Amino acid sequence: MTVTIDSKTLNVEGGGIQEGAEVVGSFADKWTNGTYARAAKIFGIVRSWTLRCYEQNVAWSSSNAKYLQDKARVGDKVSFSIDEGNLHSVSSTYVYILGVDVDYHKGSKSSQFVRYFTLKLQEAPS
Repeated sequence: MTVTIDSKTLNVEGGGIQEGAEVVGSFADKWTNGTYARAAKIFGIVRSWTLRCYEQNVAWSSSNAKYLQDKARVGDKVSFSIDEGNLHSVSSTYVYILGVDVDYHKGSKSSQFVRYFTLKLQEAPS
């Protein structure tokens, strides 16, 4: 599996991708022929993703988590793709970064420093 944001490849933990699709529409109450009804006008969906990622022995200045936090800070949209072969793919998609949560489970004194981060993304308009 390959997950890429801009030109950066992310290390995603096994089972670390959650994809959602929120239906966007308007809803109106109606009274028709003495019966209540709720009419819906569906405009489409907005996709979102939560990714559980990690980095090993990467300085903060070179960290993908830092890069993503910097992009989120200025509100830039970023290119996003997932390639899982014939199982699943997302391509030619731009997303907004809604959150980057960083965890330091092993601490900085570990011989194999691992930084975990959870990334929350929402599809941006084309």
